[in-house]
Amino acid sequence: MAFEIATLDSIEVPDISHAEMVARLHDPSLKIVDVLGVDSYRQEHIPGAINLPMIEIESRARQVLPDLKADLALYCYRPT
Repeated sequence: MAFEIATLDSIEVPDISHAEMVARLHDPSLKIVDVLGVDSYRQEHIPGAINLPMIEIESRARQVLPDLKADLALYCYRPT
């Protein structure tokens, strides 16, 4: 079985509003991913967020995010 790796050039990536993200914080079908480094994640992150630093996405995404059908919300700034 072969997998095609999607790139931002090959897929449409919708934005998620702050209000929608807050409304879906406890929705198990939404995986919230903090793409900042480990130190930033340790200092502050959205409860339940998965830490996957930007520089590790290519090497660890399949391991950390095995459900290919899950909705993903990635953020790279402190929670507000």
